[in-house]
Amino acid sequence: MIVLYIAMLYTGQVLAKLVVRTRSSDLPSLFRGTLGKPGLMIFCITYFTLFFCLLVAYWTGLGSIFSKIAFPCRECLVLFVAIILFQGFRSIGPLNALLTGGVIISFGVLVALMLHVKGETLIGIGSLAVLNRSLAVILCSYGFHAAVPFVCWQLNFDEKLIRKAMLWGTLFPFLFNIIILLVSFRALNPVELSEGLAQGLPIFAILCEKEGMQLCALWGQIFSFFAIITSLIGVSLTLGNALQDCCSEKSSRIFPIVMSVLLPFLISVYNPSIFIRTLEFAGGIFLNIIAGILPLLAKIKTMRAHPMDFMLLAGFLYILGATIL
Repeated sequence: MIVLYIAMLYTGQVLAKLVVRTRSSDLPSLFRGTLGKPGLMIFCITYFTLFFCLLVAYWTGLGSIFSKIAFPCRECLVLFVAIILFQGFRSIGPLNALLTGGVIISFGVLVALMLHVKGETLIGIGSLAVLNRSLAVILCSYGFHAAVPFVCWQLNFDEKLIRKAMLWGTLFPFLFNIIILLVSFRALNPVELSEGLAQGLPIFAILCEKEGMQLCALWGQIFSFFAIITSLIGVSLTLGNALQDCCSEKSSRIFPIVMSVLLPFLISVYNPSIFIRTLEFAGGIFLNIIAGILPLLAKIKTMRAHPMDFMLLAGFLYILGATIL
């Protein structure tokens, strides 16, 4: 997680330098200006596919986390997100602030409860296949790159401020991920982790099955709900608004709702065990290309490249190949 965080933070800085240099207002224009039409086509295809895969994963995650209790809210959420998109809302600041507050509060309670769990000696799972799957999934936590052009314009292309914004904006979520993983893994042994991975289940769905962990599992569900629903609504709006911009006026209301809400939800209902696999595709292939491979190729082509750029590019290509295989 530390290595991938540093690598993705570096590619974010690369994107920022390219935006400052070209004054691009978004990533499509940036990659078109640096990598030409092939770069633009690759970005557009991977961008839309990435967001679709994330939505399938979020809906599937909600289903697996709350499968053990009565939770009809998934169907209500479908209607709620569809109404938001139909009304054409571009942002939901107050709702996002409320959900973020829920994330922070439930995170604090969960960590406090998990710290009282008797710690176990965690034995590493020394499988290359498990490592490769972990790399792909971890990349999903570091997908801030689409916001880089907006940050650059908001900060008036001040490179020092941009670097600070990226560091602090990504450091806190990174530390939260480290903490939640450490306290969660103390409660699970390698056998339970392997079985959960094989079933495609999130950690807190595994905790629900463990005796004496019901309270922790409950707060894990609450934390996961706030975290997933925040991302779900944000990604739905992003994909839906992008599709609305691409559609004709007559179909601009219905088609985005089908593609960004209804279809991902139906896939999650049809195959409720693809949470991990969908995150693998999203991180190891699509986000890997957008946030790792394309920025490095753009820098190598248009700016002075360092040996580290080629080493990082080889690393991202390795993750891409391992995920596809």
